[in-house]
Amino acid sequence: MAGLFYGRLRDVALGLLFLACLAPAITLLLYSNIALNAGERVTVIGASALSLLVLYALLERFPRAALLLLAGASAIALLEIRFIADYGWPINANSLSLIAETNTAEARDLLGSLPSGLIAGWAAVAALTLAVWPGAAPATPLRRRRRILVYSLAGSAALTALAFVSTPAADAEGDDAIFPPQIYGQALALRGAFPAGLPFVVTDYFRERHALKVAYERNQRFRFGATGAKSDHPRVFVLVIGETSRADRWGLNGYARDTTPQLGARHDLIAFRHMLSPWSYSRQAVPTIVSRKPPSNTSAVFDEASIVTAFKEAGFHTTWISLQAPVGFFESPISIHAYEADQVLFLNPVDYTSHGKPDTAAIPELEKILRAPQGQDRFVVIHTLGSHFQYSNRYPPEFARYLPDRPRDRPARLFDPGDREVLSNAYDNSILFTDHFLNQAIASLERHPDVESWLFYSSDHGEALFDDCRQYSGHGQSSRQSHSVASLFWASPRYAAGHPEYLRNLRGYRERLVSTAMLFETLTDLGGLTVPGRRQDNSLAAQNLRKAQEVVTVFDDSGWKCPTPQAP
Repeated sequence: MAGLFYGRLRDVALGLLFLACLAPAITLLLYSNIALNAGERVTVIGASALSLLVLYALLERFPRAALLLLAGASAIALLEIRFIADYGWPINANSLSLIAETNTAEARDLLGSLPSGLIAGWAAVAALTLAVWPGAAPATPLRRRRRILVYSLAGSAALTALAFVSTPAADAEGDDAIFPPQIYGQALALRGAFPAGLPFVVTDYFRERHALKVAYERNQRFRFGATGAKSDHPRVFVLVIGETSRADRWGLNGYARDTTPQLGARHDLIAFRHMLSPWSYSRQAVPTIVSRKPPSNTSAVFDEASIVTAFKEAGFHTTWISLQAPVGFFESPISIHAYEADQVLFLNPVDYTSHGKPDTAAIPELEKILRAPQGQDRFVVIHTLGSHFQYSNRYPPEFARYLPDRPRDRPARLFDPGDREVLSNAYDNSILFTDHFLNQAIASLERHPDVESWLFYSSDHGEALFDDCRQYSGHGQSSRQSHSVASLFWASPRYAAGHPEYLRNLRGYRERLVSTAMLFETLTDLGGLTVPGRRQDNSLAAQNLRKAQEVVTVFDDSGWKCPTPQAP
């Protein structure tokens, strides 16, 4: 009787371990922030079940090794569940990058902040493993259930194969040879399966890191030969790269809704109402801001370094703070420039498809820089998530001023005209939060009046929101809305007093059509840098400015005007 009871106990313990491993897939189907179609959902469940059935089969042949694998998978599964609940997607290559770059102090802080429920779960996994261990594996039950096991393996494999056939495993976009292709469709769903997706996630991480290394080595030896003017006061200059924020949705620029109440209350800002980006997606738009990469260059990489290296050469300590992911199809061409900095801080463990941390998470890091001993001038880049879709993920609940900002029973759909109202409201709420974030950043600089400082903000590109008869939504297409970017400049009283001609020139371009391709020279001029090869007419701080020919067509947009309805 005791043996029967002990055998049942082992079976229950083993079942709980397998159930823990299946739980991430079920949690993902319930809480995914990515809209998975029916075929992709089948892939998540089918691949998860198939991998667990294989592990179950291994218990008879290699009991102890398989049990250790099961225990490890169960422990990781609990972390996956927490990760999905917090961010809407399992651990991926970006999460592994963040972990790999965590230093000892950060790791100690992380361990100290682990939820007690997670620690208790790991203790339960250890206890269940010990309960199963004396027999090593249910060898006899497995033989009795071999036919059921074979049928289950075959069924899971068939379902997964059917899902792949019904929805092609679209695995790549783009033709750049350096970076791995974008992962989406069935390939993405397979990475969401647990534990089947873990080997793919680890492989993605190493591929992305290798690609970054190769791309970075192409320009790390580049030198501008930049020099910097000296100052009697410590200097801190901040570039904030926004995300998907278009100028005409800012109250500061005349929008009907007051989406920028905090910035609008200030009288020390210079806002550029007609700044446009030559590109309507981040992969190309951000390098155009931070480097001298020509707007016509379609490659994901450029043979020159970025403005970060120019400021380093001029004697500045450089920091890149990012709320975006460190690796990925859209992120890696930007991270090349991030890693030029002396200090690199990626704050989000997830990419733009999840809500992650708010942009205000960068403020404490900026405060640390401002409190540090001012023995060296500082140049700081803050790369935000801004207004990237899902818009409602970009702000805390207290900033949900414009309602409704999401459908009641599902996530908003970017390309569904029926969601136009919630998309527009959520987008404006995200700008309301950007207003708060930027005002906080400026306030941080203002608390150090002895420091000569400025902050330049520019979004990378804009966003279409079903604005006209074309019914465009999102970005990536060519329209005035998707190329329009919000942009502004703030200078401390000490800086303004010492550089009146720069502020006079900047004010003169507030209503003029200008391009983000002008920002490299603008920022180096504002920073007091002398850079060989400077394009004399490419700076907003200069008296004479070229015509922004690269954005004239998308600004005019006349060839795409909707026809005027004829009177009956």
